[in-house]
Amino acid sequence: MSLLLCFSGQIGSGKSSVSTAVAEALGWRRTGFGDYLRSEIIRGGGDPNDRQALQDLGQKRVDADAAAFCRDVLAAAGFTPGDDLVIDGIRHVAIFEILAEVSRPSEARLLYLGAREITRNLRIQSRTDAQDFARASAHRVETELQDALPQRADALIDADQQLEQVVANCLETISRWQQR
Repeated sequence: MSLLLCFSGQIGSGKSSVSTAVAEALGWRRTGFGDYLRSEIIRGGGDPNDRQALQDLGQKRVDADAAAFCRDVLAAAGFTPGDDLVIDGIRHVAIFEILAEVSRPSEARLLYLGAREITRNLRIQSRTDAQDFARASAHRVETELQDALPQRADALIDADQQLEQVVANCLETISRWQQR
């Protein structure tokens, strides 16, 4: 069984770090919605580190044609249905559902990384956009991350732990899925 592993979580939950480590451990390719949006912003001459620009462009793509957005992100990663792939930055239940549909026969699974606000605040302190955390966390694109996505997730992962433990927990969960 091939898997499309989708990572979700609030800003600072560790999505990029965890998904990168999981992809490396599995020997799979990895991409992210943020990676794709950064490349689009660069192509348009903008600042790829501007979180508001990333959020605004992402929401604009979701509103305009969510299915095309999903296909574009997967295509940029070189994904073909039936491949294994790790993808992070899932911020909408509808996006996950579209990914599940367009990636078949790969089986899409959603891992939600849950971390307390204090943990997330500590993690983002070293980022260049740390002062933008409150505004960014309240952006429309983030609204489904607190309730809807955790409820939809195939696995809830405690992301308050050290990176190595979070990755180990993810890999254990993925191993169970692969054994079915």
